[in-house]
Amino acid sequence: MAKKMGKPTRQPTRKPGVERYNRIIAAAEQLIIEAGSLETITLDAVAKQAAVPRVSLYYFFASVDSLLEALYQRGVQKMVAELPQSPRATDWREVMELYIDGVRDFYLNNRVEMILALLPISLVAVNKVSREFGGTLFKLLHRQGLVPKTRQTERACEMCSELADLVWRKSLIEKGTLTPAYHKEAKRVVMAYLEAVLAD
Repeated sequence: MAKKMGKPTRQPTRKPGVERYNRIIAAAEQLIIEAGSLETITLDAVAKQAAVPRVSLYYFFASVDSLLEALYQRGVQKMVAELPQSPRATDWREVMELYIDGVRDFYLNNRVEMILALLPISLVAVNKVSREFGGTLFKLLHRQGLVPKTRQTERACEMCSELADLVWRKSLIEKGTLTPAYHKEAKRVVMAYLEAVLAD
């Protein structure tokens, strides 16, 4: 069963706290890049990399899970901000292709966020983000009149987010990056799935 990830215990408010918090975040990101996964991240390693006492980590984060959750949420915010805006489209496929390409490009340019999203230690946050991204995608498609406003279509958009990530996860595990062949497969799977749902 997936373990629920914790939340940061405190947010910094003064300059020394903000600087220490940022050093902790930067250290954790560096360790993730070096390891290529999340499994070896410990509070001891982060404290050592950040050159801060362990108590400083506990001041901000109750556990490794809460630190990873904070990193994951930062990554989601960053991704949403960097995704291209959807042009007015006449077909849902245009929007989906733009969305899939945008997420892939974001992952390739942001290795920490790619590892956090595609190699998670907990599926709770991943499921939450898939629902949020899927819901946002559904609203975008529906506002443009490209898909019907049904719960089935909304769930299908949530699944599209997860399907692309599953294919990219396989690419990252097997090839160490997101290859063009796996990206093409992610597009094919998402498009075929949504097409099948909309045909019902």
